[in-house]
Amino acid sequence: MDYEIDYLTGEKAGCSSQITIADRIFYVKLFTSAPSRFFSADQQGIIQKEISQAEFELWINILSDSEADKVEIEKKLGQGKKY
Repeated sequence: MDYEIDYLTGEKAGCSSQITIADRIFYVKLFTSAPSRFFSADQQGIIQKEISQAEFELWINILSDSEADKVEIEKKLGQGKKY
């Protein structure tokens, strides 16, 4: 599975990271004392709407090739800036 996690682009959008998987773009905003927030974006990386954690995890499950990929993605996303 090809994916890219970009912390700098995510921070420019006010989030912790941007993740691109296949042709889908998502943003993740991590908080130190609140649940994380998840957003879907269009092909230009412009945030379109907030999505639930369940929907985000569903997309990760659909787009990842294996359980190991999923675990690696979650680990890397957790390293982003916390708000």
